[in-house]
Parts: sequence; C-alpha cells; structure tokens
Amino acid sequence: MDPIVESIIKDVESCFETISLLTGDVPEAALIAPAMPNGWSVKDTVTHIAAWDWRCAALLSESYDTNTPLKAHPDVDALNEEIYQERKHWHWAEVQQDFQEANRALINAIHSLPPERLHDPIIQQSIAEETCEHYHQHIPELKKWRQETVDSQVTGTG
Repeated sequence: MDPIVESIIKDVESCFETISLLTGDVPEAALIAPAMPNGWSVKDTVTHIAAWDWRCAALLSESYDTNTPLKAHPDVDALNEEIYQERKHWHWAEVQQDFQEANRALINAIHSLPPERLHDPIIQQSIAEETCEHYHQHIPELKKWRQETVDSQVTGTG
C-alpha cells in the first residue's frame, strides 16, 4: 500500500478507535446529557463527527479528476446546526451505527481514489481538515468528559 494512503488511513482509524473507546461502556444517560462545553451531549458530538466523515467521503468520491468539490467552503456554523437539528432525536444505537458506517465509507473513499489523486496536496489537506484535525478538536473534550463524568464515578472521586 502507498505510504501516504497507509498513513492517512492509520490516522483516521486511530481517531475512530479513540472516540469509540472513550464512548464505549458508558450508560446512555451519560451520553445524552448536555455535558460538552458547547452545550451538546457526547451523542451530539459523535453524530457531528460522523456527519463530517460522510461529507468528506462524498467529496472524495466526487474528486477523482478535479479538486473543485474540495475547494467549496460551506457555512460551517449553519452546516453544524443543520446536522444537529437533523440528528438530535437519534438514539445512541443509531449514532454508533452511523459513526461506524461513516468511518467505513471514508476509508473506502480514500482507498478508491486513484493514487495520483492521493498525492495531490489539496486532497491531502482536505482529508486532514475534515477528519483527523476535526477529530482532534473534539477528542480532548471527550477525554475530559470521560474522566470527569464516567471514570470519576467508577472510582468514586466524582
């Protein structure tokens, strides 16, 4: 496998696994409570991440021979609000399934791109911004939530 593809996929899978571990074995009540700094729940945050993975996969699928889809800059706040409104009533099981399916779709979209496209700096930048850089905006919040909300209850320090 191409080292660039391997590195990209390794980063995406690592972030996916981190988020899955942070949200695993947690009572649903803790996942749906508005405990994140922006007032969202962990469920809302994971739903948000999955939606952006779906978006990245779709853009990559349209970028086999052009960078045009990747150059569009959506109104991020409006898109985030739309995603939130569409999915706020989803149950945790739906969110988990969607997150897993979005991750698979993203990995498949990366694998499906022709190798020369994956070497394009715009493609690489887009994947980084839409995935790992995005994950790294939320993983510290999820780690803090996990430590304060879940782990402290297990150890009796919360």
